Amino acid sequence: MSHKATNWLSSIPAKALTNSEFRVLFHLCDCHNPSQGCFPTQAYLIDCCGISNGTLNNALNGLEAKGLIARHQERDGRTRRQKPTRYVLGFELGAAKEPSPASGGGAGAKPSPRTGGGKQGKRSPETGDGAVSNLRADPSPISAGSRLQPTGEVTCKEPVINPRAAREGSKNPLVVAEAERAIRVFREGRQDALRELKPWVQDHIRNAELLTPDERQRSGLF
Repeated sequence: MSHKATNWLSSIPAKALTNSEFRVLFHLCDCHNPSQGCFPTQAYLIDCCGISNGTLNNALNGLEAKGLIARHQERDGRTRRQKPTRYVLGFELGAAKEPSPASGGGAGAKPSPRTGGGKQGKRSPETGDGAVSNLRADPSPISAGSRLQPTGEVTCKEPVINPRAAREGSKNPLVVAEAERAIRVFREGRQDALRELKPWVQDHIRNAELLTPDERQRSGLF
């Protein structure tokens, strides 16, 4: 991974990307070479990201729609066979073509986390944007939409809290020992012994019901 790609990736807000988009963009940056460019195959990205072909295409389309990458396809002049897709990363987009008022480029543009520059031009079918990285057919903005597959991503669920377990005392022996020490000092007459405890130790004393009702009232905490 080049230094420019690393710095650029770290500047993108986490909320701007889905999990799949981040994984794909990370491996694109990892494959980036300042001199040679970025040419990972579809199979390589699927294997590294651990996702399906449909999820990969969805992630690439999402990254392209957000202006974070551009895909360019070329054919070999002699064999006419399609060459591997070239991925242009956001911070390179300003240098990918000459800036002009029509393209929205130029040195006066403000930098952004997406491009790291400000020279990004408008995307159009002529630039090659919108092509799906798939060597089995000619990419085009029209055919790209038909190759989308269900992403297969699993929605992250909130952890289930067991109310009964929450009312029990801590299983941590250090917490248990600290609670017992503080209760012993409290019963010897030091009224502030329980107030000095960490919140999780106080929770253990409360949940495990280690104090009598009178002691709870005198402590002023429970």
